[in-house]
Amino acid sequence: MKKRFLLSALTCGLLLGVTTLQAKTDKKVLVQHEMQKQVQNHKQAPKEIVEGMQNTFNALQALGKKDKKEAKKDLEAAMKSFNKALKADPSLDLVPIDERLQAYAFMGTSEVIADRLKVAQQLLKAHDTQAAIDVISPLKDEMDISTIAIPMKLYPVAAKKALDALNKGKEKEALAAIAEAMNSLVVFKAVLPTPLLAAEDLVTEASKLDKSKKKEANKLLDAAKEELKRAELLGYTKKHDADYKHLNESIEAIQKEIKGKNIVEKLYDTLKTDFKNIVAHTKISRVKVPSSVHNKAEEKVEHFEQKEGKKAIDEQNTFKKEAHTDEKKTVQ
Repeated sequence: MKKRFLLSALTCGLLLGVTTLQAKTDKKVLVQHEMQKQVQNHKQAPKEIVEGMQNTFNALQALGKKDKKEAKKDLEAAMKSFNKALKADPSLDLVPIDERLQAYAFMGTSEVIADRLKVAQQLLKAHDTQAAIDVISPLKDEMDISTIAIPMKLYPVAAKKALDALNKGKEKEALAAIAEAMNSLVVFKAVLPTPLLAAEDLVTEASKLDKSKKKEANKLLDAAKEELKRAELLGYTKKHDADYKHLNESIEAIQKEIKGKNIVEKLYDTLKTDFKNIVAHTKISRVKVPSSVHNKAEEKVEHFEQKEGKKAIDEQNTFKKEAHTDEKKTVQ
């Protein structure tokens, strides 16, 4: 009990430490600039593809309302849009249709992060897993870029299958085909660590200073090394990773040169290039199907199947009653 209280008190101290640090540090502008850059770089999908997807969703809603005529009309419009897009560019494959940006901030120093990790380890040893999760869950300092893409080699095929099923009066198969189309959507998630962006920004600022401002340059470079340490402890890079070690060594080389002849122009240029490369390569990419998008379609299919199953049972019971009545008449 005493041990548990000690750990809890330490956890509270860490949380208070973070609150203090947040008041001193502000990376909002840095993240906002990066978000603006991502938005500018995002390419809009051809309008025909967006319209085709919207018509597919409309068809799903129409089928949910048992409006087969409207669903058929929507699917025909979808196929017309997809065919037009593919005719204009037959090489279309994974086409980004939506991009969402989300930023997470943790302003604690590398010492605060290290202390949190120690507390979490102690809690895990004591099998207090939930408390450990509470301690480490805020340890995110990143920008998440989620891109939803439509596979043009799969989605239109599934939409066509849905239309063909409807033309044959097979509502259940049409719903399943639309669910198949939505299941083919892909989400690419890239995680961009803010500490690396901050370190890159600090190095750039240091490179702009006049050579006489040695103290200010050293202070900025020390801050850049601190951000790299934070990136390592937060799990975005590894201590023994070659690129990570190279960045630290390059910063230290510049600091050594500043104390000497201060011929650092080329060293700064090389370091800034290295940062651009490591930021690009440190994006942790994940691919997943957007369940929030296709779950509704699956629910519709499941609901339809349950309804049809109940209908079959009711019909079977009605048949049994009629057969039993006929049997009584025959006996009489």
